[in-house]
Parts: sequence; C-alpha cells; structure tokens
Amino acid sequence: MNQPVMDHWTTVKRIHQSALDIDPSERAGFVDESCGGDEALRREVQELLTYAAEAESFLERPAVDIAPRPGASHETTLVGRTISHYQVLSLLGAGGMGEVYLARDPRLDRTVALKILPGELAADADRMQRFTREAKAASALNHPNVATIYDVGESDGISFIVMEHVEGETLLARISRRMTPPEVVDIAVQAADALDLAHSKGITHRDIKPANLMLTRRGGVKVLDFGVAKMARSDEGGLTGDWSIEPVTAVGSVVGSGPYMSPEQIVGGDVDSRSDVFSLGVVIYQMTTGQLPFSGSTRAEMKDRILHATPETMVRFNPDTPSELERITLKCLDKRTVGRYQSARELLTDLWPLKRRLDTDAGRSAVTPAGADDALITDAPRASEASELVARGWAHLRSGSFFEVSDAVSAFQAATVIDPTSAAAYAGLALAKVAQATDRRMLVEAYGEAKTAALRALALDDQSADAQVALGQVMFMAEWDWIAAERSFQRALAINPNHAEAYLHYGFLKEALGDLERGFNLKLQGLECDSTSVLAHLLIAVSCWNQRRYDDVIVWANKALDRDPQHPFAREALAGAYWKMGDLERASELAPHMRSDSTAPPEIEGFTLVMHYAEAGELDAAFEHLHRLIDARDPVLVHLAVAPQWDSLRADPRFNECLVRMKLRPA
Repeated sequence: MNQPVMDHWTTVKRIHQSALDIDPSERAGFVDESCGGDEALRREVQELLTYAAEAESFLERPAVDIAPRPGASHETTLVGRTISHYQVLSLLGAGGMGEVYLARDPRLDRTVALKILPGELAADADRMQRFTREAKAASALNHPNVATIYDVGESDGISFIVMEHVEGETLLARISRRMTPPEVVDIAVQAADALDLAHSKGITHRDIKPANLMLTRRGGVKVLDFGVAKMARSDEGGLTGDWSIEPVTAVGSVVGSGPYMSPEQIVGGDVDSRSDVFSLGVVIYQMTTGQLPFSGSTRAEMKDRILHATPETMVRFNPDTPSELERITLKCLDKRTVGRYQSARELLTDLWPLKRRLDTDAGRSAVTPAGADDALITDAPRASEASELVARGWAHLRSGSFFEVSDAVSAFQAATVIDPTSAAAYAGLALAKVAQATDRRMLVEAYGEAKTAALRALALDDQSADAQVALGQVMFMAEWDWIAAERSFQRALAINPNHAEAYLHYGFLKEALGDLERGFNLKLQGLECDSTSVLAHLLIAVSCWNQRRYDDVIVWANKALDRDPQHPFAREALAGAYWKMGDLERASELAPHMRSDSTAPPEIEGFTLVMHYAEAGELDAAFEHLHRLIDARDPVLVHLAVAPQWDSLRADPRFNECLVRMKLRPA
C-alpha cells in the first residue's frame, strides 16, 4: 500500500475511532466537522460506523439466545409460513443481518434455527456477501463444539441458513452463578478445540464472548455465530484457497464486542487466530472471577484499559484460582500478539494437563496431607521444566495421530530424566508406550516398558488415574489378565469419573468378554467426556464392527479420519466395513492387501497368515497358527470371541478350545 493511501486510512481510522467514543446523537455533526467538507472521507467514515452498528446489534447475539424486539409486529414476520419445507414456528430475534426463527424440519422431525435475509434486503450486495460468508464459514466446521449448519438455500426470493437449534443456556447466563475451576477449564478446552479446527481451516471467529458460547444440557459447549468470521487467503488449493472471499472489513474498521476485543481489534489492525486467543482469555478470566479483566465507565475508558492496563490478579477475586490457570489466562491476555499463545492448539497444550489434574483432584475422596506436595519436589525450576515437557507429551498424545506417538514418548521420557519424582511424567510415558505397542515391531518391549512406568507412577502417586489406565491396558492387551485389567479401569474411574480413556478401554475389555452392549455404552460415556477424541470415534467403530453394523462402522471410522486423515487403524476399519458390505473396490483402495487378486507373500505372519489359511479352506494350518498366536498372547486375539473376522473358523469345535485357552466364554 503506497504512502498516500496509508495516510488516508490513518485519517479515516482516527475519525472513526473518535466518533465511537462520543454519544451517537452527536456523531453526525462530529464527523461532518472532522472531515472538513471532504465528502468521500465523510462517506467512508459513515460506512464504517454503520457496519459496526449492524454487527453489534445483531451478530453479538446468538441465534439461540435472542429475544424478540419489544413491540415487534408479527404481521411482518414469517411465523406460520413454510420456507422451502421448513415450518416457521416463532420469531427468536432480528437485527441488521436478518431475522432468526425457530422452525421445524418435518422430513427429519427436528427443530432448527432458521436464519433469514428478507427479500427486500437481498438486493444489498454487501449483506448478501456477509450472509453467504457466515454460511460458508460455519458449514466448513464439522466439530461437536460448533453449532452445525444443516442447509443453505433460497425459496420464494428468501435466502436462508438452517442451523442447529441448541437447547441449554448461554455462558453469559451461566457466569452469573459461581463457577468452579474444573468447570472453567472444561469449557475453555472445548471452546479452544473448536477454535483450533476453525484456525486450521483459515477461519478466525473474531467475536468470542460468553453470549456466543452455548452450554448444552449435557455439559457440552457450542461456539455460535461465525457471522463476522474472517477467511484467510491461501495460495494452496482446498478450503481457503478456493473460496476467494475478501476480508470481512476494510483496514481500519472494528468488528467485535467491546470488552472481549483484542488490542489489535480495538485499533482496527490485522486480526488473526491470536485475537481469538485473547478474547477467549477474557472469557476464562470472567468465568473464574466473575469480573471482566478490562472495564470502564465509558467506551473510551474501556478501550484505553484494553490497550494499556494490566488486569488485577485473578486470585484477588477468587482465592480458589489455580496458579496454573492464572498463568494460562494472563498469557492469553498479553497485549503483544507475539507474547500470547500463537494458536488455539498451543493454548490446548497447557489446558489439557491442567484439566486432567483438576478432574483427578475433583474425583479424589481423600485429602492430600499438608506439605505432601512440597516433599515430592523442592526444585521449582526443574519441576517447571518437567511440567512443560509433560504438557508437550500430552499435546502429541492427545492429537490422536498415530504418527505423533514417538514424539510423545520422547517428551515424557525427557520429563522423567529431569524430574524422577514426577508421577505425571511416568503416567504419561506409560500411556504413550501403550499407544506405541500398536506397532507390532515394538509390541513386547513397549508393553513391558509401559508396565514399568505405570507401576513407578503409582508408587509416586497411588491416585494417578492415568497410570491405572495404562496398567489396565497392559493387563488386558499383553497379559490377558481380564480380572486385573477390569480392576485397574474401575480404580481409574473411581479416582477420575471423567477419564475418557478409562471408559474407552474398559468398554473394549467388556466387549472382549462378550458383553457388547455394556462395552458400547462405556465407550459412549468416554465420548461424552471427550467429544474430540480420535480414539473414541475409532473404538466406537470397532463396537459397530463387533455388532456387524458395517454401515455404522463407516460413519464412525470416517469421523476418526476427519480428525486424523492418515490414521492407519481407522483406514483399516473403513476398508473392513466396505469389504464386508461387498464393495471390494473401495476396500482395496484403502487396504490393497484386500484385493481379490492379491496373493499372500511368504513373509506374512500372525493374524494375516491365519486368515489366509482360513480363506483358502486349510483349517488345520489356520488353527495351528492360531494356537501359536495364543502361545505368544498376541493382542490381536483379544476380541476372538466376538469379532466377525473370525467367523469363518467359529463353526469348528477347535475354535471353542481356543477360547477356553484364553479364558474367554465359549461361543
């Protein structure tokens, strides 16, 4: 941008910002005087003021929480009409960007929120562009913590978006009642996870605030109204590059909601994902303390404090504030973008370990004796460094990516070296080693090291739910001690009733023991605890596989692949489902070894070799190799009693003999 243009925008921005600081009734005169007869300048300033007013009047209120305007005439609404096939039930609210109705979708028998741009406004190219942008921004985000877009269309000259109608209450309403640190962190994790997905697709929300965070009746969080979202340009193909959408506003304009705006939003500067991090930091501060970190009696005073003031310590307003939560929040609120978390994913790397600790503390029935923590670690810098490594390990492990497991192992191992008294480091290492054991080349070694690490963690902290889960996995998958495994999972859930992995692996165990319904329900509980878990979606796909519901396997495996497109086990599950349904072409695309013309190479072993002999009708050879796998306690056999891949052997009496050897219930 050349200097004259920059100078012009500086003038526009200065007049615009000054106009926002005075009473609306005096703005027109102020703008006329400030522009000194420059009609083009006056028009540009006035357009920015109009846009900001529209955004503030409508977009700051979520579709599920808007109240109808007092005295609004229902004669001008669409109540009672049918738009496309949606039956309009009531008016939820209206603003500069259109109207929102509660409607019914008779085809799927569900209520929806119908957001409409009336026909008389559809001729306004600017409004139409913003309307379309909102639909594209939100529909691109397939995430359990983002309000779902069901449909976008036009009927009888009326453009509409159909979105999920979320039942519950806004965080704005919830903040009026005291919130505990575990509640605060749980909401922050879910909101940050939704933003992480949005940012990965080049979308910045730009209006994160309590009114745009909906709390469902089951404890979930829904991020609403990506209506002021900004799409990042990209030279690459795909989502961001193909849309070619201009930024929402011109340089120098301000979009957002006062107390929650970042410093760069306040001055009309460039906005990216770090602005959302700042806004979420304001929300976390408010949830914890019941106060805003920056406030003022006038708009000008509030803006000045956002730009220059340091927030009061959170513990002053809430003595129960964990020091780590305060550190995380203040880092979000750094006025310098380079001083903040650089992404929602980076923020999550600190929130996840804190959430696990708070959940565990909340689940403990015994009170830790005074001074016990001080006896464990006296070297604060060393403990801090180890804690950062543990957080990094969890970030890799929590990503759900099979390809980040080795990075998780490295981080946890480094933490144990720096601080040999860290139970969290050993527990994380144990779980990472269990994950690493899925690589058959490392099977025996990894399970052995997982058991050692889990026992070391429990020696340091017998209330470590993570260590109990890891130990349960070793007992289950490696040692086939079903009773000990169940005991460990139950202990983990007694310590932390919200431990997603405990539910998931316990469910996997119950299925191995023949209780498919109980196993499936336990996994669903795990999904409720962590709706973003790749492992949860994958193991639910396995449940559907064991129940011979192959169409559902496809649904759940695809959900896992949405979160990790290269996950090998999700691809294998999807291929298996297509194979069982007779779609061999799709199956072979995902797993070439399933091709009908493929031959078994001489070096194949284990499960694949058993299947090769079984499909060839050589049952003696199949059972011979099956017994060898039992001798080695191969983890691939834990679902021998229930999994459909063994159906070709099930009618042979020798199959029940194999189950008896494994102490599993005969079919």
